[in-house]
Amino acid sequence: MIWILGMAAFVAVLGAVFFAIYLADALTGGRRVRVQGTPADLGLRYEEIQFLTADRLTLRGWFIESPAARATVVLVHEVHATRADRDRGLLHLQRDYVRRGFSVFAFDLRAHGESGGNRDTLGRTERLDVQAAVAYVRRRSGRTPILLHGFGYGAALAIDAAARGVEVAGIIADSPFTSMRSFLQAHHRHTPGVVLDAAALVARRFFKADVNALKPLQAVERAGVPVLFIHGEGDEVVPAANSLNLAAASLDPRVQVWIVNDEVGHGAAYHNQPDAYIRRCLEFVDEVVPERASFPAAEPARAV
Repeated sequence: MIWILGMAAFVAVLGAVFFAIYLADALTGGRRVRVQGTPADLGLRYEEIQFLTADRLTLRGWFIESPAARATVVLVHEVHATRADRDRGLLHLQRDYVRRGFSVFAFDLRAHGESGGNRDTLGRTERLDVQAAVAYVRRRSGRTPILLHGFGYGAALAIDAAARGVEVAGIIADSPFTSMRSFLQAHHRHTPGVVLDAAALVARRFFKADVNALKPLQAVERAGVPVLFIHGEGDEVVPAANSLNLAAASLDPRVQVWIVNDEVGHGAAYHNQPDAYIRRCLEFVDEVVPERASFPAAEPARAV
């Protein structure tokens, strides 16, 4: 009888180990989707861009230039999405920004869309992607102000980038989470904690991913720039409490929060309420970027 119980325990442990390995692979393996659509579909002229990160990975994006732009908006998409994310209406959002006098740089994070890379590292190296994107725009646009506008994972990366000294005038953070670990725990709430911890160890050891690398709740106080948090009231993927906690942790009087009433989707506020959304974003931008400020022209940047 004892050996039967021992064998059952061994099989259970072995099963947990294999599931942890499977989960680690699933967390980092990515689900690459193709870029569906371009700005040309909406009548916009754009330039395809390739640029390098600090770890020599090639990322791809596009630049939509607005003459005498007031600022450049760098869009950072959600996980398992692209710069043309249809679920969040990113192409239409880019058009709305350009129509209002902003240039737009939208790119695919590593292991997403058309960018290089095979695995998601849960924020450990993706922060280099945001840093490289802002650096590209800075070389191209000189002293023209830069704004980061991120969704979910992208919003968390934007906060992290500012906390690490990336020079931007402000951040629009749509549906961010407080930490990657808490996000994964909530997303896999039926998975025993010990198995999730084992998966995190496997991901770190074999896939160079770190569930503890991305901690916006700790980073937001060091961001040093105004942040507009936007969150759907009924978001079940990342509850609105995440944005409220981030805003409270920032201790910055310039931080603003817009909880979108009756909005149940994750990061879908623009898609569902585009006019109200862009109006709220522009009200925020009016406070952080001078109207039609004059800045010296930069030398034309060359795409890698």
